Amino acid sequence: MKLSRYRPNAPRVRLGIAVATAAGLLVALPFSAQAAQPPVGLGTAASYAVLAGSTVTNTRTPIISGDLGVSPGSAVVGFPPGIVTNGTQHVADAAALKAQTDLIVAYDDAAGRTPATAIPVELGGQTLKPGVYSGGTFGLTGRLTLDAGGDPSAVFIFRSASTLITGSTSRVNLINGASSCNVFWQVTSSATIGANSFFTGTIMALTDISLKVGAKIDGRVLARNGAVTMIDDIIRATPCTTSAVPPTPIPPPTPPPPAPSTAP
Repeated sequence: MKLSRYRPNAPRVRLGIAVATAAGLLVALPFSAQAAQPPVGLGTAASYAVLAGSTVTNTRTPIISGDLGVSPGSAVVGFPPGIVTNGTQHVADAAALKAQTDLIVAYDDAAGRTPATAIPVELGGQTLKPGVYSGGTFGLTGRLTLDAGGDPSAVFIFRSASTLITGSTSRVNLINGASSCNVFWQVTSSATIGANSFFTGTIMALTDISLKVGAKIDGRVLARNGAVTMIDDIIRATPCTTSAVPPTPIPPPTPPPPAPSTAP
């Protein structure tokens, strides 16, 4: 009797586990369905905190850590009093032209990344895992959190079919090992970063990029065809390196065995 009671229940127990497991997989799919993405290669544009196609215009005293460049335009207004540290100004020279050429390649690379997950255009209040995300006019009020899940090489790519506009005091937060070096914003039109906000990642806009007063950028503002406009902002292009697999150490040569003794 004990055995007959046990057998009918066993399949139900196993089924319950299977359903729970399936439900768990369904919950996890939005976060893990995408394959890992390689970072977008910026080439020589990686050293630029600010790069514009037409003009760079500054009001008050922004601080830029990294190179500042413009090409094919040649107008840089407001430096000084603007401050450039850890970098050089390149105005319509060969270096700025090469950076713009590399930016076009990077922009097209980001625009073509697949598969892309469509997300609400309002980014505030979301926590996102690594992957490629697409939307129309991206907006950000409040806080967006990017969770690398403990993987410092995790890549986040955002593809906007129109503009990127962030509100005042908005924030992009990185957690669990996420790096600003691996966050990319491909903007098909213009980007506007709100006053006293904190933004993370490399913005690659087709036209203009405007930073309102007191904005802080951990990353880069790179405009292909238009202008970059700043008002008392801070932009830091964090140096980014690609980790390499360490070479296999070469063992030292084995010393020859001692010669046999010839002593009597």
